Amino acid sequence: MDPNSFTQQDPPDSFQENQHDFKHSGPGIASFVISLVALVGYIVSFVIAGVMSSSILNEFGEISSDSSQAFLFLGLAVLVLAALNVIGVVLGIIGISLRKRRKIFGVIGTIINGVIILIFMLVIATILVNAGAQ
Repeated sequence: MDPNSFTQQDPPDSFQENQHDFKHSGPGIASFVISLVALVGYIVSFVIAGVMSSSILNEFGEISSDSSQAFLFLGLAVLVLAALNVIGVVLGIIGISLRKRRKIFGVIGTIINGVIILIFMLVIATILVNAGAQ
């Protein structure tokens, strides 16, 4: 047999994975998109609630009944967006844990969603502490 007919295989130690050949993780991309949608949602909901409650106080200095719709809208919007952030964190962690996939979108999505949840929890804690102090 001809010695050139055999192909020489590289030993397993010399195999190097090229990071540029990996695809982005689907859950990581979803986490990043959810974080952007949630950020825009928070901004839009606060603007809409601000416009709806432009005249919160009536002429007697009391909260008018018309402003309750703004508070209800803002509360529901924040709860829905916070749930969306929790889903984004879970998808980001899944995207980070996938093997042979790029992890950048999963990391960014997890960080943004986690920071939003942390801010949400700090605001709630601040409101509860201030309500308890009065």
